[in-house]
Amino acid sequence: MFKSFLMVTAREDEKAGEGVIMEGENLLNPINPESKMDVIQELIALVDSVQSIGDFRKTQRKEAYNLMRRLKLLLPLLEEIRDLDTQMPEVGMICLCNLKKAFLCAKKLLKICNEGSKIYLALESEDFMIRFHSVYEKLNQALEGMPYTEIGISEEVKEQVELMRMQLRRAKRRTDTQDMELAMDMMVLLSTTDERNADSASIERLANKLALHTIEDLRAETIAVRKLVKERAQNTEANQQIINLLSKCKQIAGVEDTGVHDDPAVPKALAKCPSLAIPNEFLCPITLEIMTDPVIVATGQVKPICGNKNLFFTV
Repeated sequence: MFKSFLMVTAREDEKAGEGVIMEGENLLNPINPESKMDVIQELIALVDSVQSIGDFRKTQRKEAYNLMRRLKLLLPLLEEIRDLDTQMPEVGMICLCNLKKAFLCAKKLLKICNEGSKIYLALESEDFMIRFHSVYEKLNQALEGMPYTEIGISEEVKEQVELMRMQLRRAKRRTDTQDMELAMDMMVLLSTTDERNADSASIERLANKLALHTIEDLRAETIAVRKLVKERAQNTEANQQIINLLSKCKQIAGVEDTGVHDDPAVPKALAKCPSLAIPNEFLCPITLEIMTDPVIVATGQVKPICGNKNLFFTV
């Protein structure tokens, strides 16, 4: 999505797991049982740490949970290798080391989907899908050539791993349908020429879809954007577009925009209760301001008495 939004930048997650170890490369005593145990313990610890990450941003939530589930499916293989007394051959150590690199990439990607800017992740949803596919490819390559028979892996575990590899290949070919309403709203709001770029309805839909409508949500997003801007200082135009979208979300929530370098300022009306957000039902459907003289009409809806009575009756 938004191919012209920003240039592709160097990704630390790719660097962390870039490269696949080939047979014959220098490994630290590849047939040493202690080396095998060290790598296995690290792999199991990585799976456990990934499982504790928590929830993910809405735009990547489905794919993130799928990746977590697939990593967990490898636990029986790792535990069986750990409990076996047989030595690990060099080709097996190569597979384990490559698997560790793939796990590190997966953990970094999942942490971004858990802590990253919601606006940035929504803008770059297609790019992040490519990153998920890259992790799938690394996992699949790492498991290719695992000497199951030689090290005594059971048929049940082998079949489970091969089934998981089949799922990875299918996932790499699958392309999920984007949220077109979200995509259109972001395109309109990012436009510098479209007069609709100040459309309150579009901003409100965007804020609701990305869960950016409370003081706490906006404070967390401000911190995430601040970190993103610091890490990507060279992408000034792209960063400014993200900051502009965040400012629009703050405006629709009635929060003073103090910039990304400061936490969102709580409106004076809410100063005594920072966690209080104005429900949409309290806002006038015409002016989008808090209703001062609301009435309940025959349909059961709550509407304000406007100065223009004809306008009231036609709302």
